[in-house]
Parts: sequence; C-alpha cells; structure tokens
Amino acid sequence: MFSVTVDLPRGYFEVATHGFWTLETLAEFSEVLKRTVRRIRATGRTPVSLCDHSLAMVQSQDVVDGFIRMMRNPAVRSGRVAVYTTRALPRAQAARANQDHPEFRFFTDKDAARAWLLEAGSSG
Repeated sequence: MFSVTVDLPRGYFEVATHGFWTLETLAEFSEVLKRTVRRIRATGRTPVSLCDHSLAMVQSQDVVDGFIRMMRNPAVRSGRVAVYTTRALPRAQAARANQDHPEFRFFTDKDAARAWLLEAGSSG
C-alpha cells in the first residue's frame, strides 16, 4: 500500500502510495513516517518529502479523517512536502486533507515536484 525510500545525506524521503487503505494501513504508515522523520532529524536536517500519489485511490472518509489527525502530530511532519499525481480525484482529496498545511505543494510532474522540493529544501 506504500513504500518509503530515504536519502539521509539530503534529509529527503520519498513516499509512494497505492491502493485502498484501511485504518490499519494508516497506522502502519504513521509508524513508518515517525521512524523516518526521527532518522532524518537525528542528522540535524529538517526532513523534506516527495509523495508519489500517482497510483493512489480515493480513500474512505474514515481513512481521510485519520490522515488529517495523523498530520497534526509533529512526529510525522516534514518541513516541505511535494505531492504529485495526474489523477484529479486523488489529488483533490489529498489537497482537501492537507489544506491546513502550507508546507504542501501539488504537482502533476514528478521531476518538477522533486526540483521544487530539493531547491526549497536547500534554502533552509
């Protein structure tokens, strides 16, 4: 349902999501994010993340509500998040779920998302 790849020297991690999640999937994802963010912060860097949402599905309201609650926890938060997908409905749902988080930017192109993220991440 998800994968996480970490680049410690750059303080960067990439998340790829897919499929229809359960609350159990979300709980597992939250734990992986906590460990990932903790590892990057231990290097003295502020984590930045790229989220590949291109294979994500529209999620149940319970999962969306759980994601919103999860994102209130500083232990899972990145300094900046670039989300990319060309699919309109998953993008709209992700944007709504993160509307209170100005660190999120949405893209339709992975290279543009990564370029923004790493350029922004290099300035602070």
